[in-house]
Amino acid sequence: MKPSKTEKIALWIAFVIFALYAISLLYPIVWLLLNAMRKASAFDRQPFGFNGWYPQNFIDALSMSVGTTNLVGMFVNSIILVVGCTFVAIFVPAITGYVVAKFEFPGRKLLYGVAISSMLIPAIGTLTATFKLVVALGLYNTHIGIIIMSSGGFGFNFVMVYGFFKSISKTYAEAAQLDGASDFTVFIKVMIPQVMPSLIAIGIVSAINYWNDYFTPYMYLRQYPTVAVGLQQLVDINTYQPNWPRLFAAMLISIIPPVAVFIAFQKTIMENTVAGGLKG
Repeated sequence: MKPSKTEKIALWIAFVIFALYAISLLYPIVWLLLNAMRKASAFDRQPFGFNGWYPQNFIDALSMSVGTTNLVGMFVNSIILVVGCTFVAIFVPAITGYVVAKFEFPGRKLLYGVAISSMLIPAIGTLTATFKLVVALGLYNTHIGIIIMSSGGFGFNFVMVYGFFKSISKTYAEAAQLDGASDFTVFIKVMIPQVMPSLIAIGIVSAINYWNDYFTPYMYLRQYPTVAVGLQQLVDINTYQPNWPRLFAAMLISIIPPVAVFIAFQKTIMENTVAGGLKG
C-alpha cells in the first residue's frame, strides 16, 4: 500500500528533524577537525574561519604532557585500565550470573533481588568509604587498584549475563556432566562459548565506558593520568597561553580508538545486547 498524504508529510517532518539532529552532532566534530589543521595565530585572529593546512599539530599533540606523562603515556594508562577493567568486569559477573541462573540454592532469588536493588544506590554515596579502603590497602595511585574496583560481581553486566545464561537449556550442562566434566569445565567449555558473542558485545560497551571514564582515574590514579583526565589537565595548563588547534588535535586523537571500535563492532553490539534482560 502506498502511504497516504498525511503519512508522507509525517515522514518528511521526521526526516527533517533527524537530519537537523545529525547536523548538530556532526558540526562540532567537523569544526574541531578543520581548526585542528590551523596555526594557533590564524585561529586566534578568526576562530570560525579556515585558511591553510597545518597538520603538524597532530604530531606536536603527541608530545603535550602533564607532569612527566605525555599524550602517548596517557594512551598507555588508558589501555591498561581498559583491558584489565573490561576483563574482570565481564569474567566476574559471568561467574556470578551463571551460578545464580543455573544452580538451585536457598536465597537465590533474594540474591538476584539484592543485585538489582544495589544498582539503585548512587556510587557517590560510598565514595568516602571506598577511598579510605583503597588508601588503606595501598592501592591508591596503582592501576591494579582500579582494576580490582571494577571486579564487582553484580551490577548491569550481571543482569545482562544472567539473562543470557537463563535462556540456555540445562541439557547442555547435563550432557557434559555425564561425560565426566566438572562444574568449572562446563562453565568454561560449554556455557561461555554459547554466550561469547553477547559477552563480546558487553565487553565492547564496557571498554568504551572505561576509556571515557574521568571520575575514577581522577580520584584514584592522580599520578598516572589517562586520556580523559589528561586532556582536561592539558586544557587547564594551557588556559593562559593556549594553543587551541594543538589541543583540538589531541582531542581528535583521543576519540579515534572508541569511535573505531564502535564502528567495527556496532552490528555485534546491536544484535547481542538485546538477547539478555531481566529474566527472573
